[in-house]
Order: sequence, then C-alpha cells, then structure tokens
Amino acid sequence: MLQSHDKASQARFGQFRIAVLETQPASLEQLVSTVAEVGIEVCVKGPLRPNVVALVSQMGCDAALVGIDAADATDIRLTPDIDCPLVLCSGDTGPETVIAAQKFGAMAFLLKPVRREQVVPTLAIAASLFREAQLLRRALAERKIIERAKGKLMERQRTTEDAAFHWLRRRAMDTRTRIADVAREVLATADEQQAQAG
Repeated sequence: MLQSHDKASQARFGQFRIAVLETQPASLEQLVSTVAEVGIEVCVKGPLRPNVVALVSQMGCDAALVGIDAADATDIRLTPDIDCPLVLCSGDTGPETVIAAQKFGAMAFLLKPVRREQVVPTLAIAASLFREAQLLRRALAERKIIERAKGKLMERQRTTEDAAFHWLRRRAMDTRTRIADVAREVLATADEQQAQAG
C-alpha cells in the first residue's frame, strides 16, 4: 500500500517543474541528479546569481531548491523576485543558516546530501505552505479593500459600519460576485465621482 501511495505522489509531482540554484557546482549536479531520480523536471539550473534567479519566474517554475553551504554565501534577494515556494538545501544547520532561510522566505529545509525519498514530501509541504501564505496575503489585501469600501459607503450614505457591510454583502449576493469585487466597484465609483467633482 505504501508503495502505491508513493508512486501516486511521484506521478503527481512528476508534473512539477522546479529550479535548482546552488552556490557550489558539485552540489548543483547532485541536487539535479536527485531530483531527476524521482521524475521531477528541472526547468532552470544554475548558480545563485541574479540573472539565473530572474529565469525562475520567466520559466514558470513551480518550486525552487536553493543550495547554500554558508549562511553568508549570498546577498541575492530571492523574494519577491521568485514567486514560488523556496526550499533551502544546506549541510549547515546552524542558526545563521536558519536565519538566512527565513530572510529569503524558505518554506522548507533539506539537509545535504539530499536523499531522493525526501524530495517529494518536502516539495509537497513547501507548495502547501506557499499556497496557504498566498491565500492569507490575498485575504488580508481584500480585507483592506472591504474596509475602505465600507468607509466610502458610510461617508456617502451616512450610515453605520454594520449597515455598510450589510449593503456590500447583499450586493455581492444579488450579483453573485465576491464581496471584495463589490468593494472594488464601490471604490472605483467613488474615485470616478471624486475625479468628476474635482
């Protein structure tokens, strides 16, 4: 049973396209080889340099394995330039490496030498955490838009916060759209009216 589950996971992640970025050439080849063993496509591989980092987004990679052997080995900014889950690969588990991983937004950590059986579960967890973080950022951004729209409605209709939210919710239900989209419409209308008045 475990083998069939493992094969199903590998088939699902075999469609994954990842980048392998590494500071050491020998480690780069080892990481690429390990990933290839589990059937995951490496769409970008190379040293940890700005031009290679730019390729990760251009190629639409689903994740990136970032190999760093020393915490201070790179000053390259990875986020938000790379909009996919990052997995740090290092032989160093010291606090400096952990801090470096946090600074560039790593979603997981693989200890070198990376074993093939670690790759798929680690990528699965990193992808899941990344999606969750994206949803949280989106929800927070939408919450801010809704709050601004409530303020405009309260000002325009001289109503309470609860009544403004009720109006937004009712409008969303009536038009079968998301409340954040209704809030954007309210703000766009308010901006147009302000531009015409000004």
